[in-house]
Amino acid sequence: MIWDKVFELAWESLQAKSYPVGAALVDPAGEITHSGRNRAAEKSAPPGRLFGTTIAHAEFDVLGQLPQDEYDGYTLYSSLQPCLMCSTALRLVGINQVVHAGADPLRNATDEVPAVLPELIAGRWPRRTGPADGFAGSWGSLLPAMWMVAYKPDAVAEPSDLMPWATIERARRCVAGGVLECGSAAEAYQLAASLSASD
Repeated sequence: MIWDKVFELAWESLQAKSYPVGAALVDPAGEITHSGRNRAAEKSAPPGRLFGTTIAHAEFDVLGQLPQDEYDGYTLYSSLQPCLMCSTALRLVGINQVVHAGADPLRNATDEVPAVLPELIAGRWPRRTGPADGFAGSWGSLLPAMWMVAYKPDAVAEPSDLMPWATIERARRCVAGGVLECGSAAEAYQLAASLSASD
């Protein structure tokens, strides 16, 4: 399943202390052709892949593997709503459909970008579908919140526009409950779900 792969990659990023986002490119037949994850905090990566830089986003990890070609009908799946940089890169590569699991309140403005672009470019801006329903949507938002609680606690010490406060509170319960010590993405998902059952 596509989401399983995307979340497995996001979990690998979290375990490596990189921002937990995973992504997969799916062809018109529904097959994953390329996948990637955030590697911003890492010291190495497979050849030709970005790492150790703030632009080592999951979407860039996928796009950097692609040969110059036409990608009509392809869809990028991401565990979190893509940022402006990644949305722009998707437009340049020609991928016009994005499906994301988690919402990112800081990224909602990317939907407004086409309004300030010339029509030729605006018409090629990636269409976004998301956030996903159910726990997949929550999990996509919860992974970055757990990263913030674990590695940037001062940034989430008080309510702000960074993330919904309820998500931060849920992330705190997950971190305290041992989710980050889980041995696999599936185990972490199950534990987080049980800790979130009262929400």
